[in-house]
Amino acid sequence: MRGRTQTCAVKEGRIRVTCSRCNKTRYVAVTGDIRKKNVRCPCGLSTMYTLNHRLCARESTWGKAFILLPNGRECPVYLCDISQGGVGFHVPPQYSRTVATGHDLRIKYRAGFSNSMLRKIRITSLINNRAGAMFLDGKPPLF
Repeated sequence: MRGRTQTCAVKEGRIRVTCSRCNKTRYVAVTGDIRKKNVRCPCGLSTMYTLNHRLCARESTWGKAFILLPNGRECPVYLCDISQGGVGFHVPPQYSRTVATGHDLRIKYRAGFSNSMLRKIRITSLINNRAGAMFLDGKPPLF
């Protein structure tokens, strides 16, 4: 008999798991290179855990932003999420060739109701039109 899949935050190299059948709680050691872990309780229930190795929380967001390209042009993008260390966004198909992994760019977006932020970023992942970038300037983000 199998349990459900759950998401679990990794803290100090271990996860806290609670069995949904017998309510027994225990800590299980995990390594940094795995993303899923199957844990079997002594009562016999197995549960698959998706592991979250992030150090800071990622907030889902939405809105329009602009990538400032090295040639001075602005490329519109649509924000997906933001964290203390970076940002995720969708690039429209007509601009997909202007953004590549490893590029250092600047992003301009609105934080809150009136604050306009201009941050330096480095594109770390680009899958289809979904890009992930890390902040290079060390400023704390505003949500």
